[in-house]
Amino acid sequence: MKNYFFKLQSLFPYIVLCGIGVWIAFQPTLVSGFSLMQTDPGDTRLNNYFLEHSFQLLVNSDYSGDVWSPTFFFPYKEVLAFSENLFGSAPIYWLFRAFFSSDIAFQLWMIAVCIANFVSFAFLMQKFNVGHGLSALGGFLFAFSMPRIVKIGHQQLLPQFFTPLVFLTALNFMKKPTSKRLALLLLLTYLQILSGIYLGWFLMFSLPIFLGIAYKLESEARHRFITYWKKSHKQAIGITLGWLALTVFTLFPYLKAKLVLGGRSYSDVDTMIPRLSSWFSVPPGSLWSSLLGWVSRDLPMQHEHHLFAGLTLIILTGLSIYTILRLKSLLTIQTYKIIKICLIVFIIIFCFSLRLPFGLSLWRIIYEVVPGSSVIRAVSRIWTIAYFYLFIAVLLNADSLLKALVNSKYLRLLIVSVICLVSVSEQIVLNLPNYEKAPWIEEVAELRDLMQTNCDFAYVSLNPARPFWADQLTAMWAGIEANVPVVNGYSGNQPPNYGTTTEPMDTARILHWLDIASKNIQGRLCMISPNVGKKNDSLIPKYAVQEITSFSNKFTSATIQFPLKKLFSHGITVLDIPSNPVYTSSSIKIVALVENKSNFIWTQEGKHKTNFSYRWIDVNGKLAEFDGDGDRTSLPWDVSPEDFFAVNAIVRTPPTPGKYQLILTMVQEDVAWFNDKNTNHPLIPMDVVPPQTY
Repeated sequence: MKNYFFKLQSLFPYIVLCGIGVWIAFQPTLVSGFSLMQTDPGDTRLNNYFLEHSFQLLVNSDYSGDVWSPTFFFPYKEVLAFSENLFGSAPIYWLFRAFFSSDIAFQLWMIAVCIANFVSFAFLMQKFNVGHGLSALGGFLFAFSMPRIVKIGHQQLLPQFFTPLVFLTALNFMKKPTSKRLALLLLLTYLQILSGIYLGWFLMFSLPIFLGIAYKLESEARHRFITYWKKSHKQAIGITLGWLALTVFTLFPYLKAKLVLGGRSYSDVDTMIPRLSSWFSVPPGSLWSSLLGWVSRDLPMQHEHHLFAGLTLIILTGLSIYTILRLKSLLTIQTYKIIKICLIVFIIIFCFSLRLPFGLSLWRIIYEVVPGSSVIRAVSRIWTIAYFYLFIAVLLNADSLLKALVNSKYLRLLIVSVICLVSVSEQIVLNLPNYEKAPWIEEVAELRDLMQTNCDFAYVSLNPARPFWADQLTAMWAGIEANVPVVNGYSGNQPPNYGTTTEPMDTARILHWLDIASKNIQGRLCMISPNVGKKNDSLIPKYAVQEITSFSNKFTSATIQFPLKKLFSHGITVLDIPSNPVYTSSSIKIVALVENKSNFIWTQEGKHKTNFSYRWIDVNGKLAEFDGDGDRTSLPWDVSPEDFFAVNAIVRTPPTPGKYQLILTMVQEDVAWFNDKNTNHPLIPMDVVPPQTY
C-alpha cells in the first residue's frame, strides 16, 4: 500500500503540469466542448485534411486519391509534396478517427501529440535521474512552452515526441556502440522526419553537431566507436545505406517537387531568420507582452519571431554556464559532460541561425551548402531543436545543484515548486485564436452534396467577400468527403502553370489548366459558384449540360461534359493597312484589333502558345511559301475568351510578283492555324510588284 501511494505521489507533478499545459494550450477547445477549433480555418483545416487523406487511404478502398496525390489541384500529381504529410503521427489520428468525426479526431490528435511530447521529454529526464518535479517541468516546457503554444495553428510543429528518444538512443550508442542501437537511432530519426518535415530536418541538422561535439569532448566514447567501426563497419555501412535509401525513397516526391518549383530565394528566407530580438519577442496575450511587446515591433513576419520562453529559462541558462565554468565539482562527470555538450550545441545552433545587422548571417552558408536547407523558409522555427538541447542542459544542472547544495528534501521541494510555478506562469498566452466549426462543416456538407450529383471532378469558385484560403480549403474538404477530385487547392506551394490560388478561376482558365495539366480529360466537371454578386462567365451557359442549386440556395452547380471540342475562332478588325500595290520582298505594317472568340485562353508562353500571324494565297489558291512567310507577332498578355488586344504586325511580302490574298490569322503552335478551322478571318487582296515598276 505504501509503494502504491509513493507511485501516485511521484505521478502527481506530471499529472498536474501536463494538465495545466493542456489547459493553457487548448482552453478554447475544452471550454467550448470541442465546438471551437484552434486556431483559424486556414492551416488548421489543411493539416486536418492531410491526416484525413491518410485515413481515407487506410479505410476507403474506393478513395480517388493515392499516397502522394490527395484529391486537390486536380489533375496534378504528388501535390502532398508541396507541404507536410504528417505520416509519422497519423496513426494517433486514425485511432481517434475510428470513433469520432474528422474535426473532433483532429482536436484530440493535437492534444494527444502534445501529451506525447510531454511524456517523451519527461521520460528522458527520468533516464538522467532528474527529480520528478523538474522532469515534469521539462516535459511541460518541451510540450507547452510559449513558442509552441503560439504556433498551435501550425500543427506540423507539434509531433516532436521522437526527438527525445533519438537523443537518448544516441547517448546509449555512444556508451556502447552496437548495430542494433545504430539501427534504432536511424529508425527513430526517420520517424521524426515522417512526423514533420521541419522538425525532422532540424533534428538531422543538429545531430552531426551534437555527435561531433560529444565525440570531440569524450575521448573514451571516440575510442569505443573506433573499436566498433573496426569490428562492424560493414554492418554499420549497410544499416546506414538502408536508412538513407528509405529516407530518399520517402522524400523523393519532395525532391522532384523542388526540381520543378525550385527552392526558396534567400531574400524570402532572410525575413524569417531569427534576430537577437527574436529570442525576446513575445506574442500578444502573453503575460510578458506589456513589458516586451515593443521588441518585435520592427521585425518582419512578426508572428514567426515569437521565440521568448521566459525569464526563468534565461536565469537557469546563466546558472548552467556559471556552473560549467566555476562549479563543475558539484556535478558528476557524466552530468557535467552532457550539460556542457548540450550548451555548446545550443550556442552553435543559436549562432548559425542568428541574423546580425546589415543582413549578415552564417545561415547563408547553411542555405547554400546543406541539403534541403533552401526549402526551409521559416528558419525561426529552429527554436524547436535549439530549446530541446537547452532544456536538457538547464534542468540537469538545476537538479544537480539542488541535490548537491540543498540537503533538506522539503526545501528542495519548495524551490522546485517555486521554479515550476514561475516558469509555468510565464508560458501563459491569453485569448488564443479560435473559430466556430459548425458553419464551415455545414458549408462543406452542402458542397459535398452538390459534388455527389453527377460530378467526376469539380471546381468551387471563390467568394470575393472571404479570404481565398478559406474557400479553397472548404472546396478541398467537400471533395474529400464526396470522394470527388477538385481543381481547387491550397498548400505550401502550387503547381506550375496553375495560375493563382488567390483569385477565382473562370471556365476558360479551368479549361486551360485541365488542358496543360493532363491531356484527354474525360468526365463531368461541376463548376460550383456561390450565389453572390454578378455572374459574368459566358462559357458556363454555352457549355453547361445541367444546372442545379444547393438546398439552401447558396450555391449553383453547372455540369460541363468533357472532352470539349476546342473552338479555334477569332475576330480580327484591320485598322490600318498600306495602300495597294506593295513591293516584293518588303515589310509592311498592319494594325489590327483582335478578339478571342475561342473557348480557351491564348497564352504568351509554353509549347502551345498562341501568336498572331499571316499567310499569302496566290492566284491558284495555293499557299505561297518563302522565307519570312508566317512570321509571328507575340501576344501582349494571356488573352481570355471575349478579350481584345491591338496588334502592330510586320508582314513580309512574297518575293514573286503577282496577285495575292493576304490572310490574317491566329496560330496555336504545334496545334492548329485558326484559318484552317474556320473562315472568319480577313482575306485582303494584294498586288505584289517589283520595286522598279511601282
